Amino acid sequence: MCKKNSRIKFLITLSLVCFAFFSTFSQGLQKVKEKSKNPNRVFTYHVLENSQVKEGAAEIQYKGKLGFREKGQFSQGNRSGSWEFFDFDNNLIQKYNYTSKEFEYLQNFNAVKAVYILKDQELVKIETGAIPVLLGGDAKFSYFFANNLFYPHAAMSRGATGTVGVMVTITKEGEMIRPFIPKEGDKALDAEALRVVSLMPNDWIPLYLNGEATDCLVLFYLNFHMG
Repeated sequence: MCKKNSRIKFLITLSLVCFAFFSTFSQGLQKVKEKSKNPNRVFTYHVLENSQVKEGAAEIQYKGKLGFREKGQFSQGNRSGSWEFFDFDNNLIQKYNYTSKEFEYLQNFNAVKAVYILKDQELVKIETGAIPVLLGGDAKFSYFFANNLFYPHAAMSRGATGTVGVMVTITKEGEMIRPFIPKEGDKALDAEALRVVSLMPNDWIPLYLNGEATDCLVLFYLNFHMG
């Protein structure tokens, strides 16, 4: 008798789960093209009918100079499964699984020139090749600076050119914080470099050492050249 009751309870539970699942997807999906303050960013996704919850296929296109795109799936409002990132020539550069939190495909990310961790109050350079990675890779990095970095008039009037090194902290949560100039140069160029870096999207996968996410400092360079 107990076994029979247990089986009945199991079948009822299974029926309720199946009902909830099919009820959700029987609502249908509506396609949405999101308006953005940035006219070069086109975000197309789907929502459940009579809802604002993102569900199903989505694509983000960044138009203009060095444009790129990314596409994947949403589940209950969150990115899920594999998302693909393409450069301005439509070449696949990354494939990241938001469910397993692993890269399924990854091209070299060359924008980061050095990585350091703080150990016993001293900066130690990571020589293993492990680095934090910006989702979208060099394509997103190049696009962002090509469309947001401006040559300061004060520096231009002096004929100041050069490369500015910027260091930032990438936290173990994947946030980019505390940008600073490790070696100061032209004040106008330094100020512009800090301004634009502070606007970068927080789309980082943190540094992993021995399987654990780790805070780190990274170095990259911004070039200012006239003509």
